[in-house]
Amino acid sequence: MTLAERLALLKGKHPTPDPEPAAKPQSSRIPLIPLNVRLQRLSGGNGDSRNAVNRASRTKCGDAEVAKHLRGEVIAPGLIQIDQAIPLASRHGRIAFSALTGISLAALGMSHDARLDGLLFLDTETTGLAGGTGTLPFMVCLARIQGDCLQLGQWVLTGFAGEAALLETISGWIEPAAHLVSYNGKSFDVPLLATRYRLARQTDPFTGNAAGKSTGAGASKGHIDLLHLTRRAYGHGWEDCRLQTAEQRLLGFIREDDFPSHLIPQAWMDFVRGGRVEPLYAIAEHNQRDVLSLAALLAMVARTYTEPGHEAVNALKVAQVHADRGDVQHAIDHLTGAWGVLDEAALLFLAKLHRHQRQDGRAVAIWMHLRENSRARGVEALAKYHEHVTQELEAALELAEELLRLEPAVNIHIRRQARLRQKLGKFNPGKRKRKERVILRAGCQGAD
Repeated sequence: MTLAERLALLKGKHPTPDPEPAAKPQSSRIPLIPLNVRLQRLSGGNGDSRNAVNRASRTKCGDAEVAKHLRGEVIAPGLIQIDQAIPLASRHGRIAFSALTGISLAALGMSHDARLDGLLFLDTETTGLAGGTGTLPFMVCLARIQGDCLQLGQWVLTGFAGEAALLETISGWIEPAAHLVSYNGKSFDVPLLATRYRLARQTDPFTGNAAGKSTGAGASKGHIDLLHLTRRAYGHGWEDCRLQTAEQRLLGFIREDDFPSHLIPQAWMDFVRGGRVEPLYAIAEHNQRDVLSLAALLAMVARTYTEPGHEAVNALKVAQVHADRGDVQHAIDHLTGAWGVLDEAALLFLAKLHRHQRQDGRAVAIWMHLRENSRARGVEALAKYHEHVTQELEAALELAEELLRLEPAVNIHIRRQARLRQKLGKFNPGKRKRKERVILRAGCQGAD
């Protein structure tokens, strides 16, 4: 009771009640939540036994446990190594790895003294396909031929801290190799690894450049990129040239329960954040299959580039590869061996190669073959040859007129005809007049 109210009571007065005060707004009070419950909610659980199981499944496994699951061993903190030996007698699809022992590496652009035991098969799994400094190769699989086996080495990162050890370890495999074998490795795997070596300030084993130096200073290794060779030989008839397409069409190898490539980066990131280890095993199996396919595909592609006449092979593209390397005779042999399936473009290229080798008679025979089949390009090649090489202008003019009958009103043919007529009138005026007199005399005798 206030002082005014007390004085009013002493005087016998009742105090006038004050108006009822407005209701005070209730303050929003946050209930106090125990720390263990708040942490539980952040991890996605609500305290029941089911969420306890989920939390346990998201607990990151130790390296030893992961290595046991992958059937490998821990060789450094954050790095697991898996070793396998595959007998060459084994098959991958319908191709046995032993087919490698009979291939010609020279047909694929390697030197004639290149050895099988100098090859290193290479494939990586990464955190993305964009490349650059933000992309990490978290899994690398390498393979080399040793005796009667294909020896596989595979390295798996369980965290970012193991990268330096990974790079140092695989360097021991890369440095002694004479030639690399990959599928799009020239554009992706090798540049990516070279970047990681520079960032780690380690010597680049692909070129031998010391840390911090430009990769252009060293002598690069030979590299057989099977993507480019496969695309040249078969790409015209396929929907795409992915490795799995080549596996199915050339090796007869069908992957079953394969881990989808587009999910691999996210699956590893989930594992690093504490996710399950099972996807990592599936990714490792996918990576191993890639490398085994490289070995089998090398045997198949080498046969394609060595032996002419393989079904569905673009013989012209294969011959162009040989010619671009300077092996013109091999290109000629390849096209000649596939004669029955050569189209007009391939025959013209074969004639061009014969001319390059000063085998004019064979080139003329091909052009005559095309002429007999009313192929304008063959007639045109003969006209050029007689105009510029043999200087048989009358034969060239005859061919130019024939070309106009096959392709009327084509300006270049019209100009060729006019040019040849002008040349004949300029260089052989007497011969032309004698020919006209012979024709006139023959006409007079016929009249008599």
